[in-house]
Amino acid sequence: MKENEKKHGLVKVAGIMVLISVLLTWVVPQGTFQGSGITVTEITRVGIFDFFTYGLLGMYYFTVLVTFLFVLGAFYQVLSKTKGYQNLTNSIAKKFNGKEILFTLVVSFLIAAISAVTNEYFVVLSIVPFIITIMNKMKLDKITGFVTTFGAILVGVLGSVYSTKVVGMSINYFSQYHEITYSTLLWVRLVMFAVSYIAFNVFTVLHMKKARKGNSEMITDLFASTETNANSKSGALSIAIVFGLFAIITLLAYLPWTEAFNTKWTTNALEAITGAEVFGSPIFKYILGNVTAFGQWDIFGVQIVMLVSILVIKLIDKMSMNEVIESFGEGFKKVGKIVIILLLCYVVLEFSVMFPVLPTIVDWFLGLFKNASEKLVLVISPVAGLFTSLFTVEYQYTASLIGLYLGNVHPDFYSQIAFMLQSTFGLASMFSPASAILLMGLSYLGISYKEWMKYIWKYVVLMFAVIIVLMIIIC
Repeated sequence: MKENEKKHGLVKVAGIMVLISVLLTWVVPQGTFQGSGITVTEITRVGIFDFFTYGLLGMYYFTVLVTFLFVLGAFYQVLSKTKGYQNLTNSIAKKFNGKEILFTLVVSFLIAAISAVTNEYFVVLSIVPFIITIMNKMKLDKITGFVTTFGAILVGVLGSVYSTKVVGMSINYFSQYHEITYSTLLWVRLVMFAVSYIAFNVFTVLHMKKARKGNSEMITDLFASTETNANSKSGALSIAIVFGLFAIITLLAYLPWTEAFNTKWTTNALEAITGAEVFGSPIFKYILGNVTAFGQWDIFGVQIVMLVSILVIKLIDKMSMNEVIESFGEGFKKVGKIVIILLLCYVVLEFSVMFPVLPTIVDWFLGLFKNASEKLVLVISPVAGLFTSLFTVEYQYTASLIGLYLGNVHPDFYSQIAFMLQSTFGLASMFSPASAILLMGLSYLGISYKEWMKYIWKYVVLMFAVIIVLMIIIC
């Protein structure tokens, strides 16, 4: 019974958050911020048909994320059946034998840094199973595996520097009223990234030292295969080349070259390639099809790269089509529960946006301080940002629900409010029962929500204090 409770505990946690978001619509009237005021309408309750309609619509609205997880599962299930992949991960694990702390610090920094600047931090998940496989062979515990991978992604979100999905959204929402660029308060975002990464890994190192002395539960490799392809011909080098190219292409494709770095080399390079002619025909344009330049890819792009990589691996490893199809089925099955958790998190988002009761609650809370000084209200506002972000899953919805209101109420502090909102969103993602990256990662590694909260609560309190201090400094 305890094993089943732990097995399905995260689905229950996400489900409870769905119910909370529904219950709020029964007791709180909807509110919409307009300018520096709020329009409160009547209570509009989520009924039974609404509940299931919006639940099913989640599968429609966020299909791209579902297909991403399924393709990711298939990709790594195919990889796991090749001798080359097993030899490659074995080799890396052996090289870092006795250097586990160094490995976790380096890997977590790379993942956090990429997540802090990439267009789509969800894509960073595409390298996580590779890291988990290595850490499994290094015999590290589950919490260490989580914080080095999924946790590092959340650190990158918390300390976003150039991410168009976080910083870029602040610019999109706020720049129409006040000029904000990627360089605005850049030093504050860099400080936030540095502090969040260092503090996070202090906890990691302390945990690893403690885990060595105790009986911590070891990492299980979700995509571990009981048997490899009997006719496997791939070596570690060939798989390393394929995987390395996949990782490099993915990294280049999702960096904000134009928006944040203000360079058009990717656009110029694509035009040169597709415009090149062979015997008078743009052959490369025909081969590539309607491809977009690096920096402009959506999440479908990485799925295409994974599928092409699977075909290349099939050829290199002499894998039969039946084995590939079977691997697809196994991979799909293994990510099934993760997909359910993802959809539940986004159902919370749907109810929060379609039935906007959060602005009403935020307005009530901030109204308690209507006689306080403006700077005091700004210092208190992270509470509102943190609360809203518990339900919004993606930062753009936090900004749309309360961001413009806070900006219009405090027009001289748009930049500070943008920083505060993205930081509180990142921090909420560390513990929110509706945080997709968090719950998917916990499910992947078999960690209960209770275990995670026991580990992370001190860090959350510390980083909330850091946000408050930074708001005092910059306001």
